[in-house]
Amino acid sequence: MSGRDRILQFAAGAGYGLLQGMTPPSIEHSVERDQALKALAAVAGEKGWTLTVLKEVAGPDADLLFPGGRTELLEAWADLVDREMTERVLLAIDEGECPRLSQKVRRAVLERLDILEPYRAAERRAATVLLSPCAGRTSARILSRTVNAIWDASEDMSGGVTWATKRISLTGIYVPTFLAWLGGADRGRVEQILDAGLARTRRLGELKQRLFRPKGLRTA
Repeated sequence: MSGRDRILQFAAGAGYGLLQGMTPPSIEHSVERDQALKALAAVAGEKGWTLTVLKEVAGPDADLLFPGGRTELLEAWADLVDREMTERVLLAIDEGECPRLSQKVRRAVLERLDILEPYRAAERRAATVLLSPCAGRTSARILSRTVNAIWDASEDMSGGVTWATKRISLTGIYVPTFLAWLGGADRGRVEQILDAGLARTRRLGELKQRLFRPKGLRTA
């Protein structure tokens, strides 16, 4: 291995280690918490994501389920949606749908948006909170968990640097797709944006394979 290759390998490994270290821990969940979150999400579009509203719709002691306050509410809600998305995608895979990895990823993104469709107004209220300057770390944790959940639901078994680069690539696909949906785009437009992102990533992957293919295996 040349000196340049060693440097590239070290840099890639360091980046992977950093990304792994930044991967947030799993969220605590229970039937009681999930029920309270669904009750809140049903009215959050009108009343907001607050502990006061939570107690109104889920009982006077419901705030005790979320000692971390509104931040924990929003993270737990996103995690609940991620878990429901995963269940739907794995069921589709078990039934023989989505044979290719890209199809699984596509299905996972669209399933997540389907789950959120009745709560679009609530998601807009959540986005208002999460896009504020003081909520950057919370937003990053939520996005990281969602991207991980999409790959896990797709049964991707990648490791090492590939694990990291796939998550970076998917972030660039999921965010514009989600924001288009959040902004009111119809299903056709949302799918168009998603498919364009997947196609772009696929082309980049094919280009990388050609560039790094051993010289003796390259076609003329």
